Amino acid sequence: MQAVPKNVFKFLIQEIISLPVWIKQIIYLELRQQLESSEMKSYFRSTSKDNCFQLYIPRLTYAGKKEIEKRTGNYKEGVYSLLEGAFQELSIIEIAVSNNWSFYECSKTFLEAVDNEVIINPTSPVIRGTVLYMAGRIRLGEYFVKIGKINMEQLDEALRNQKYIEDSIGDRPGLADILIDLEFLTKEDTEGILFLKKDSESVYKPTLTEDNELFAKIEAGN
Repeated sequence: MQAVPKNVFKFLIQEIISLPVWIKQIIYLELRQQLESSEMKSYFRSTSKDNCFQLYIPRLTYAGKKEIEKRTGNYKEGVYSLLEGAFQELSIIEIAVSNNWSFYECSKTFLEAVDNEVIINPTSPVIRGTVLYMAGRIRLGEYFVKIGKINMEQLDEALRNQKYIEDSIGDRPGLADILIDLEFLTKEDTEGILFLKKDSESVYKPTLTEDNELFAKIEAGN
């Protein structure tokens, strides 16, 4: 079994938690100001630990457990990194940060592992919908159907309206705008997930050096 990537995210969180309260207060105020004024505000409020893909801990199937033991080489390296993380019961965000993956890369790798039946498909429709949308497997309208915000009849009506406008004036409006105009969804329903999708290819790369205290803690923790 190969070594699991250093859990940078875990130690970063621990470092923040260990800060004095008077410092954490300022971090909280800065983050609250930024998030309250962002397009993600309503999306954050509707997210819980149970439906957040980033906090999801992937579970190995029987085939996945056997693959960890034997490592046949039948899968891409990213899938093996995901399997190792699942074996260590790491969350998606811990696996992603440890491997320098973007949200898009992580979602795509996760689905590849599910397709190959080495990772169990999540039961939460919100998590399933999120990972499919972030990986580019489904479009926005299908995402809202999968999470139960709209039904297929409403999606079909929105698509017909979108095509009608495009054919009439030669301009294709965004589906989110159509769904809002039809009052199937609100602006708050759409803007958060669109912002997350736009940001899904960003990668967090901590600047750690061997003389950095956090680096030393990570080394000691592994």
